[in-house]
Amino acid sequence: MLNCVIIDDEDFSVDALKRYIDLLPNLSIAGVYTDPQIALTDLVNTDPFDILFLDVDMPLISGIELARIFRNKVKKIIFTTSHSKYAFEAFEVEADAFLLKPFSFGKFSTTIAKLFPNIGSENSELKSEYFLVKNKQEDLRIVKVKYVEVVAFESLHNYIKIHLDTDKVLIAYLGLKDILDLVKHRRNFQQFHRAFIISTDYISYIEGNTIKMTNNLSIAIGERYKVHFTNFLANRLITTTRNKECKSNLE
Repeated sequence: MLNCVIIDDEDFSVDALKRYIDLLPNLSIAGVYTDPQIALTDLVNTDPFDILFLDVDMPLISGIELARIFRNKVKKIIFTTSHSKYAFEAFEVEADAFLLKPFSFGKFSTTIAKLFPNIGSENSELKSEYFLVKNKQEDLRIVKVKYVEVVAFESLHNYIKIHLDTDKVLIAYLGLKDILDLVKHRRNFQQFHRAFIISTDYISYIEGNTIKMTNNLSIAIGERYKVHFTNFLANRLITTTRNKECKSNLE
């Protein structure tokens, strides 16, 4: 298990990092600080930890200064910033990675996998058969979800509804972009509507412009996804070659 500390004075960034860390089973949060001075006081005499997620542009003490102080205490320093201009300074203090805000879960998980190859392979989308998510319906209890159980992901304002094959629905504080990154290597998950990512394993039937799922969820095929959907059908729809064979014989 890798212990992570977050030092960032922007709440939206802290929330994103916490969500992403929760999605990787081998990462845990050891501390979260929005005030760099408090972080300095608390951490200077603590035991070494594994990963420091560090904002660069903070009041009174910059992330660059904190990186110099903590460099020998932490295995990997990952800078998180809205400004690419700090990249050279990050290099000078031997930062291990640089995440430009806002960054996706895909970018986050790829960065972790590069820094910790063994951990990364354990958390690979293709090797892992499940993911963990905080369910809003159960007071943010962390729930294990198997990919094979998922019928569809549905975007709902700032949340994602996860429709399971048991008819249970989980609600997580995630965006559809996070889900796209999560399932991008799983070919059975496809997007044919701006608000849905579905598992094609659970398609019951297709009628006109509507996909009917096994849980009775109906999804209209969006205009911008029609070409993608047509290609999807072309690769899977069985059609007869009888007419072509007859025509060939007549010739």
